[in-house]
Amino acid sequence: MHRDDLVRLGSKHDGGYIVTKNIIEHTDFLVSLGIGADWTFEADFYKRKGIPVHCYDHTIGLGRFTRYAIRDMRRLLLSPHAGDAGAAYATNILLPLQYRIFFYGKRKHFVEKIGDDPEHYTDFRKMFSRIPARDRVFLKMDIEGYEYRAIHGIKDYYERLTGITVEFHHLATMMDTVRRHVGDLGEHFHIVHVHVNNFNGTDERGIPATIEMTFESKELTPGKEMPSERSYPVDGLDSPNAAHERDYRLEFSG
Repeated sequence: MHRDDLVRLGSKHDGGYIVTKNIIEHTDFLVSLGIGADWTFEADFYKRKGIPVHCYDHTIGLGRFTRYAIRDMRRLLLSPHAGDAGAAYATNILLPLQYRIFFYGKRKHFVEKIGDDPEHYTDFRKMFSRIPARDRVFLKMDIEGYEYRAIHGIKDYYERLTGITVEFHHLATMMDTVRRHVGDLGEHFHIVHVHVNNFNGTDERGIPATIEMTFESKELTPGKEMPSERSYPVDGLDSPNAAHERDYRLEFSG
């Protein structure tokens, strides 16, 4: 769907995503699945709205970041002229402080793994039990393939969502599944942006390994849908996830 109000939130490269100003305006609560060491998207969303933010990622936390910082402080002291590696060491040294600064008050990090089995994973029922019943939610999903174990659970909460940004992984083997999920979502949401994540390239057919898609609730944009005539990636908005590799252009058929 064509939109004139697209904005980028987060990093210029990996960790940044495209949403609409309309989504931001109508969102009361941000839920983010998968953050790693980059919460720039969540920070930008928070700067614009000041709304509660719940992040879920079982792979990181203050203790782990502190261990990284101690390890890389030693490396930096032993190799003060380490070049690019030294810059990475310096970044990791700051992670514990940055984590403590961002995650407090209305901004919470849950060290929980996402899945569809509530006995062993956190599912959407548990996530939404932590959110006021009247709040409209924007959902970001970047959970390295676990989206296929969790995404069907969103169906019970479509009316609560202003939009979704999701990374679909392993497209070469999961294309039929992705088509099915996109079809289901298309009943309630418009696709407002698409971008290829260039980290893992494409297969011999030109199918990317990972693609990012942003959906906006049709309740926010009633009326006739206008097909987008943009070229993708979008100049001025999109950037390659891997900064030193070329971005991939999308070609549509059918």
